[in-house]
Amino acid sequence: MAEVVEMTALIETKNLHKEFVLDGGGRLEAIADASIAINDKEFVCLLGPSGCGKSTWLRIVAGLESATAGEVLYKGAPVTGPGKERGMVFQEYSLLPWRTVADNVSLGPEFAGMDAKSRRDIAMDYLARVGLEKFADAKPHELSGGMRQRAAIARALANNPEVLLMDEPFGALDAHTRVLLQRELLRIWEQDRKTVVFVTHSVDEALYLADRIVVMTAHPGRVLEEIDVPFERPRSRATKGYGEMAERILELLEQNEK
Repeated sequence: MAEVVEMTALIETKNLHKEFVLDGGGRLEAIADASIAINDKEFVCLLGPSGCGKSTWLRIVAGLESATAGEVLYKGAPVTGPGKERGMVFQEYSLLPWRTVADNVSLGPEFAGMDAKSRRDIAMDYLARVGLEKFADAKPHELSGGMRQRAAIARALANNPEVLLMDEPFGALDAHTRVLLQRELLRIWEQDRKTVVFVTHSVDEALYLADRIVVMTAHPGRVLEEIDVPFERPRSRATKGYGEMAERILELLEQNEK
């Protein structure tokens, strides 16, 4: 009989707790007992109401916050801080206003000590992937909000991370631009097959993007349910069963808030 090999999750949090100390000395529990596993090359959405701790969970996995209790593992090893294998894309664009778009995208390779030509080549490659190669020498203020977010995604990808951690990156965009960037993100993901963990409070966005949805409770954040998304890509919101699944998830969230 062949030996069964147990697969180790790429990212895993075990019984994760996070408390914040308030100015008055009180404590706020943001996350309670959150055990979540993310597999290699998976596209997972963390879905939940505002304030449920999903962004805090993402920042802990990124190494930008520390957990109060529990384990945070990357390839089975404890996460002790940020690492280039985990790229982060924030809701705010966080581009340096005094640098050109290409210089923003090449920031990681610059920190890694690459020469100017190599940095430029990498930046142009990733700008081409997000359709911004013609704006390489523009400054961030010359771009629209959607274009700035594309540049932020290109900057994260230019570090060649194994995992892309995305904290409501399209939340500040208008509905049309948001849909366009959802499609663009899936195109890039299918090309590179990075592992993606995407935080959102939009049921529709989670259904459109994810292989699996981790639904979190209202404050403090716990895992309420994990849902495998059965629809093949490319997805259409008109697919049979899409609306029914969206309605079921909305009902799940509403019941949790009562």
